[in-house]
Amino acid sequence: SPTPTLETTPSLTASPTPKPEPTPSPTPSPTPPPGPLMECKLNCYGESATPVPLPGGNGNGVSAASKSVCRDFCNSVSECEAFVYGNGMCFGKKDVRTSKCQVGGGYITEMVSVMPYGTCTLMGDPHILPFDNPNGLMGDITQIEGGDYWLLKSDDLQIQARFGFSSRFPAESSTMGIAVYGSLIQNHHLVVEYVGPAKGYQGFKVLWDGMDFLGGSFPQTFTGTNGILKAKLANMNPQDFHDQARHTIGGTSGDLPSYLFELAPDIRIYMLIGEETVNVVLTLRRPSAAGGIDGYCGNFNCQPEDDTMTAIHGRGVAGKIVTGSLFDGAPALPEANSEQQGGGLEKLEDCPQGLMEQAEKACEKEPDGMKKACMFDVCASGDVSVAEEDLAASAVSEEMQGKSELLGFLSLPPFFRATLPRQVQLGCGFVLVLLVSVGLALGWKSKRRSARAAGFMHVLTADESSGEDDEEALLPSAEYDAMDNI
Repeated sequence: SPTPTLETTPSLTASPTPKPEPTPSPTPSPTPPPGPLMECKLNCYGESATPVPLPGGNGNGVSAASKSVCRDFCNSVSECEAFVYGNGMCFGKKDVRTSKCQVGGGYITEMVSVMPYGTCTLMGDPHILPFDNPNGLMGDITQIEGGDYWLLKSDDLQIQARFGFSSRFPAESSTMGIAVYGSLIQNHHLVVEYVGPAKGYQGFKVLWDGMDFLGGSFPQTFTGTNGILKAKLANMNPQDFHDQARHTIGGTSGDLPSYLFELAPDIRIYMLIGEETVNVVLTLRRPSAAGGIDGYCGNFNCQPEDDTMTAIHGRGVAGKIVTGSLFDGAPALPEANSEQQGGGLEKLEDCPQGLMEQAEKACEKEPDGMKKACMFDVCASGDVSVAEEDLAASAVSEEMQGKSELLGFLSLPPFFRATLPRQVQLGCGFVLVLLVSVGLALGWKSKRRSARAAGFMHVLTADESSGEDDEEALLPSAEYDAMDNI
């Protein structure tokens, strides 16, 4: 039979492998501008901050429909670290010093890229004015027990105070030492404390990483490792650092033996030297560590009401340090300064009636915020003369208050500041100075002066204001020289 013919199977032509469509690269989202680091119900004008001109302005501020618009203006200028906003006006700022800002008035100051400077003061036996209550508008914190305590506790900076008992305040503690450590100062260690038996600066010891310095001759200076520390022992005016810095140990006038320590970055510690004690003025840029800060100097959040003794105890940072003292390894206080003599005055209400009456009379001219502190000093020491130093400090506050009010009076409303040439503004300022001088000669007193308290000027509320005063009170930027870095 015939052989069957096999049909060939046609070969399949392979289809080309489809190439995947390229995935378009996503359009990167624009980096959002930094948000606020901290907002304070403060009006930081004049010497409390350095003006930064914003787009469309000449240093006198620009109109802004909202706080967020004001923030955008600030973010668009590399030099702008913060802004003041209120009444539809926006003012760029840098190097904000909250201790010199004015409270309230419908203005806020927002820190955009850098934290502000603040001041914490220890004075007398000891009264502590935290960062958020730097001039004692809400009274003070009084610690009368001896020992080592936290002033500032954060992840990158630790500052402690040593309290002991002096011949003037044998039953209530006073500040006798300061210790500083932390990664912010490259883990260097500063200790200053009274060791006796000599009185005054000759009885104090200063240690930098365990090395004794600033001893012996007077005056003298010292520069530490890599420029991290600059130190000075010399006669200085306490009121150059704080209006209340003379409190109980500084007399009423003149330069006095003092320490000044400048620690990089942005930390300054002034110490007025008494016979056995010191008054301390601590000024620094707020550490921005994620863990926050706390201690007797407060949490530096622009809310003074949460820095009372009760609040600090509640946060667990008011107790005596049992372990981990920064004074470990340094000499101990003399025995006489370590032991309390007598029961101590725990609260003002315990003051004997006769002495209380003397204290009230001696301190009657003190501002309301500091009057109780003055009375406590008189009652604790049994010496009415201690009130004189408190009153002298308040007199300086009165003088500074007058200057602040004058600057406030000289300011022009935002509309005029934005439209008048600078020469015209200055001309108006000189005319106003003349009018003020005439008014003072006739015995005129500002209606707001009676409302002042320890260096802050009262701001008229919206209901009180007649519209004639501008609460921002900014003169042209050229009128304010940039302050020192600290």
